[in-house]
Amino acid sequence: MALKLSKSNSSKLSTRPLTSTYPKQAMFGNHHATVNCNVCHRTMVPRVVSYYGQPLRSICPFCGTTFMKFPSGFQRFVQGFQQRALSFDVFNRLVICALGFGLLWFASLNGILPNFLVPIAILGTSILTPLVLAELLYQCVEQLANKLSHESNYYWAALVLIGIITANTRHDLTIFIVLFSFVMVIRAVIAGVAQARSAPCKWGL
Repeated sequence: MALKLSKSNSSKLSTRPLTSTYPKQAMFGNHHATVNCNVCHRTMVPRVVSYYGQPLRSICPFCGTTFMKFPSGFQRFVQGFQQRALSFDVFNRLVICALGFGLLWFASLNGILPNFLVPIAILGTSILTPLVLAELLYQCVEQLANKLSHESNYYWAALVLIGIITANTRHDLTIFIVLFSFVMVIRAVIAGVAQARSAPCKWGL
């Protein structure tokens, strides 16, 4: 009996950690179940906030700050028309085309090429030059936001606010601001169509 009691007491007073026969990584399939909060820097599992079954965002359960926002249906539709890879390739192509029409205009005016090409060169230069400026502005804003790890929506909101204030204070610049906004919309449509055509078809057609 004394031997049995000593064995039971030694097992109760043992401080050695219990070892499991299963590896820890296999519990989650080599995936991390927790993340670090960007504000309180605690390891946590984000809590999802939903509205009528639609997920809106995930928050930190400790400090309550937003960890990630989930786009709505309209935002997902708009994001499908946005460029996923930031690059100046489109800008370079537009510059080459604009320079080509400019050289065509110069050659037609100097008699090197026929004069009937002058209206075509003027039209092409007038259309491509604003598109070049719009693409340059878009790429600079997106590249800056990506480099600083910021949301580009705040940059665009600031530019829209600056445009509204400028249009209210300088009425002579209102027409140029409206025209450039229209050019930005055209640039977005062209980039969206090009992105949709380059993306793989989801229905296997």
